[in-house]
Amino acid sequence: MVVYRAGGRQRKQYADTLTEARAIKLVRDGEARTLRRGPTLHAFSLSWLDRYAGSGHDSVRANTRREYRRLLVNFALTYFDREVRVRDLDRAAVQHFVDWLTTRPGRAGRLCDRSIANALTPLRLALDAAVAEGLLAGNPAGQVVLPRRRAGRAWSTHERRFLTRAELVRLLDEVPAKWRPLFELLAATGLRISEAIGLRWSDLVLDGPAPHLHVRRAIVKGATVAPKSRHGARMIPLAPDLAAMLRAYRPREAADDAFVFPGRDGGASDQGSLRRRVLVPAADRAGLAGVGFHTLRHTCASMLIESGLSPLRLQRWMGHHSPAFTLETYGHLIDGDLGPALDLRKELPAVRSQQDEAGRAQLTPTTPASDPKRSFG
Repeated sequence: MVVYRAGGRQRKQYADTLTEARAIKLVRDGEARTLRRGPTLHAFSLSWLDRYAGSGHDSVRANTRREYRRLLVNFALTYFDREVRVRDLDRAAVQHFVDWLTTRPGRAGRLCDRSIANALTPLRLALDAAVAEGLLAGNPAGQVVLPRRRAGRAWSTHERRFLTRAELVRLLDEVPAKWRPLFELLAATGLRISEAIGLRWSDLVLDGPAPHLHVRRAIVKGATVAPKSRHGARMIPLAPDLAAMLRAYRPREAADDAFVFPGRDGGASDQGSLRRRVLVPAADRAGLAGVGFHTLRHTCASMLIESGLSPLRLQRWMGHHSPAFTLETYGHLIDGDLGPALDLRKELPAVRSQQDEAGRAQLTPTTPASDPKRSFG
């Protein structure tokens, strides 16, 4: 009989021979040691990803889960040995992983700083889960130092491609009449193409003094999904002329739940097909290079910034998750002029005058009223 402990309880297993009992004992002791050491990083991280439900208010989209799996397999699970246990990870180990990422090849010769941060994200989230399950006392990935490299250059933002007004006119003039409302809508609202092709007529309010549309869904690789985040579900105003164009564009027999810009079979349009058959030929005829659907989104943002829209309102309009991301994306379009210097000699005199008058009023003695009983006649 073999006596061993499993799951915090003493257990017994019978064997026919002493040799068989010793073999069972070795196996059970090995299982106990493995259990005490905890799961490997490979097994735990992939298992965590299968059950990851997201953090905060937003659920995890299928694309996000696929991207996290790709990042884990290509980076963290490539760097760390298959036998490395979650309990073995500390700040130094994760920092060495980040340092290794700085040497990996990327599009511009090496991975950029943002790609390195993205590669660390699924590992950090998996280790958060390990902390929650009691496998780690703290998350070592939360203490690492990420690179901030400038390659000897001054700091600058990545400037997004956008069209001037003249270029936008040239592009729209080359778009076939059938698709002109879609392209005007993209340029006027800044919708993502996945959001635009997901619009149904019930999402548009085209009558009344304040026409607008509601973003409620997106079409990604043929699948209907929720907006990119909770900030993606939003309402965007429409200009009266654009609303009139869309009213005239709607077929009489179109149901409220029909797509505004349907494909040939009445279903959602395919953005890849629209790019190949409509956008690229129109841009070529207009003599414009490097134009994509997102170019129209950036063009909308540039005109909104020029009109004086605040960064917070721009974030809400574009459906970004934070004003900081909006500034990082479009900061190069905001006027860099800080304006005139602040002259305290002009700003403070009025306050000082009020304080001086109040001080003089406190120092001036109050003249007592005359008392008829104290006359010195």
